[in-house]
Amino acid sequence: MIYAAAGDSAPEGDDAEPVGLDWERGGNLNRCRELGDVDAAFDRGEERVGAALIALVYNNLDTDAVLPRVARGLRSPNPEIRRQSLLALMHTARLHGRVDATALDLLHGLLYDCTPISVGSPYEVRGTAAQTVGDLQAFLPSEQLPAWVNDFTDY
Repeated sequence: MIYAAAGDSAPEGDDAEPVGLDWERGGNLNRCRELGDVDAAFDRGEERVGAALIALVYNNLDTDAVLPRVARGLRSPNPEIRRQSLLALMHTARLHGRVDATALDLLHGLLYDCTPISVGSPYEVRGTAAQTVGDLQAFLPSEQLPAWVNDFTDY
């Protein structure tokens, strides 16, 4: 379930009006805040689940619960969902000041993912993975990161 609130801020309390997510057009996925909505979207194979995952990072403050969904996206067979999940990981580091070991292990593997993010695209998943490492270096203390992140320089 997603909640619509007046203005651009996330709702607080139970007085927000629930509305359905528009998975077909994706126009309101930026309001996603419920873990179950993202889980169900992954289970259904929704092509826009990555956008909802990014919103979840912004709208759900339970980072411990959000990070397993980010990891699920990083494992997706869909390269665009992997790319969007990398963006979600970047935002998690920036907004919440941490990531977890599972996401870091998956990120490490994606540095070698030469899959184009979409058919005919010159951009590969590994490019977004390299940007993600740079963001982790910028937003997290080096002592929170494994040596490979701290030592990483863009290829």
